[in-house]
Amino acid sequence: MRLVVVQQGKIKDASILTLRAEFLKRFQRYGTLTVVEKEPKGATVLWPSSSRWKVLLDERGETPTSEQLSKLLRKWTMAHGEVAFLVGDAYGPHAPTKATADTSLALSALTLPHQLAHLLLIEQLYRAASILAGSPYHHA
Repeated sequence: MRLVVVQQGKIKDASILTLRAEFLKRFQRYGTLTVVEKEPKGATVLWPSSSRWKVLLDERGETPTSEQLSKLLRKWTMAHGEVAFLVGDAYGPHAPTKATADTSLALSALTLPHQLAHLLLIEQLYRAASILAGSPYHHA
């Protein structure tokens, strides 16, 4: 499984970075999960060129359960290979990048600060991969 989280802007909170590093380390047993932090410049699209399926984090997106997300991940990775997820900054996603997304997901009906959404996405990707692997991390 090859996943990329594209963060529009930089994550600066040390606590978020510490927790992110822990989940990235844990994810290694399931594949690769890479984080790319990019600042938008004009009409430049932020998606990595290697990503064949692009998922925008958006409050108006589909709201899957953790189990449903694991099934979506399996479907997308089997059909498309690398999957990229975009988390916007405090003002939302960069318009040129948003326009090129294949689908959108919401992590919650609540509005979340972008740094918290970033960490929550990474934890949920780890959880989804552990569900697919039959790991006891998810206690459903």
